[in-house]
Amino acid sequence: MVTVFNPIKRGGLRRLTLGELHLATTVYAFSIRYNEVWIHRESYLPFNLQSENYAMTPNGELYFQEGTYQDDFSMSPIDSQLLFLHEMMHVYQHQRGMWVRTIGSFSWAVDYQYTLDKDKLSDYPMEQQACIVSDYWLLINYGFYGHNNLYSLKDYNLSEPVSELIAKYQRILRGFPS
Repeated sequence: MVTVFNPIKRGGLRRLTLGELHLATTVYAFSIRYNEVWIHRESYLPFNLQSENYAMTPNGELYFQEGTYQDDFSMSPIDSQLLFLHEMMHVYQHQRGMWVRTIGSFSWAVDYQYTLDKDKLSDYPMEQQACIVSDYWLLINYGFYGHNNLYSLKDYNLSEPVSELIAKYQRILRGFPS
């Protein structure tokens, strides 16, 4: 079934599409209050200062500029779906009381890359948590092979069996989403 909707113009906002809701629930189940999520097709920052190729989710709402916005992220290329799921992690964090706006104001200075050497997801900083969750989705659904420009895992060894890599992610993600 194809849903017909009117795309929003620059400066507009919309709710999640049914496809985006389905995509998000594959990762976050029903741990997010999806009815509170808005997608903006504009800069969060004043004077249009948000870069065209960056998304921001400072307050539980997603802000996409023209370089990243999609009318339906579930029907978009893998890199756009990955970005959408990364930003949805910031919704998840915001709804659990993390100071996403404050911490995110320093995102330009943080390392998004991570190693799988910590015990649990909460041991990682905010942006690395979002990368781990979205990268796990990529690994499970598409694998890392051929997508080395998309994932943020440091020093990934292509000879490592996928089953071992999945087990490392599952150890860190145990109890997620809660």
